[in-house]
Amino acid sequence: MSKVNDIKNMKRQQKQITPTHVLTEVVGEESNVDVKEENNQRRKEERKVERKRVSFDLRTDLHKELKMQSILQEKNVYLLIEESVEKYLSELKGKD
Repeated sequence: MSKVNDIKNMKRQQKQITPTHVLTEVVGEESNVDVKEENNQRRKEERKVERKRVSFDLRTDLHKELKMQSILQEKNVYLLIEESVEKYLSELKGKD
């Protein structure tokens, strides 16, 4: 039984790498820590906003591109959608 526990402990200690980590990890620089702290601060401020859950269908190609952009920008998909909708609505108001 102890071999099983040893294997489980070794597995727990392994560093898990996600696609986001790979894309955002800066080799040889420590400025990445500042970026993460800044992103965390922004996310805390954004959590205070009241939101409404919605559901809609989206083309598969758009969804894939949106997910890739969310990984590259280190933002949630819903934040990218909110920014896009805000920009669109502000452009509509500007045309009137």
